[in-house]
Amino acid sequence: MNPNREIRVVVVDDDFMIAKMHGKFIDSMESFHWVGTAHSYTEALKLVDELEPDLLILDVYMPDRSGIELLRTIRANGSHPCDVIMITAAKELEVVEEGFRLGIIDYLIKPFNLEQLRGSLSKYAQFKSKLTASKEVDQQTVDHLRKLRTSPPSDAMQPLQKGIDQRTLDRIKMCLKEQNEYLSAEQIAQLAGVSRSTMRTYLVYLVEAGSVEELQQYGTVGRPQRLFREKRG
Repeated sequence: MNPNREIRVVVVDDDFMIAKMHGKFIDSMESFHWVGTAHSYTEALKLVDELEPDLLILDVYMPDRSGIELLRTIRANGSHPCDVIMITAAKELEVVEEGFRLGIIDYLIKPFNLEQLRGSLSKYAQFKSKLTASKEVDQQTVDHLRKLRTSPPSDAMQPLQKGIDQRTLDRIKMCLKEQNEYLSAEQIAQLAGVSRSTMRTYLVYLVEAGSVEELQQYGTVGRPQRLFREKRG
């Protein structure tokens, strides 16, 4: 790999909104380029063959076959070697074990936030940079590479308030990020695909966290309408 070339990434996740959010986030990072998204085993296998990515962000759960099965197929084919950061649930210990056997570079345990994804990607970029810059392999180089692959993420997982799910939270944040104007809770709920009652819970959480600002719009009669927008600047 050319050390000056961007790391080409394919995101594999059955959730269209989450996959798009992760892809955009990856594209915003220096040294990375989001080249494609797949939502199933079949789509992912085709994209790996067509795009030849350097890295897969791979969710274990897919509607047709599992991420582990996809990884086995890629490794067995041997046509295009690529690294994998796998997304899995904490309870799937056997998946973690199998993933390491198949050469996973790192894991992200659900629920995780975008800063944890950033930490994992940054660690991988350091690994690739060190690997491609090494003209000779000595014990010191190997020890450094191993440390980059096995060191825990720098960002500790922050516990969320009860009733707040990280994936739903990230989905709502993405919807707000893509809008420039103030929206009602009902409008945001429609964009995010959640109920109005769920949206109210998350908006209260986001306003209290300081990431969303609230505007009360007064009409001629009745209560003022509460509108929301991602906090800017």
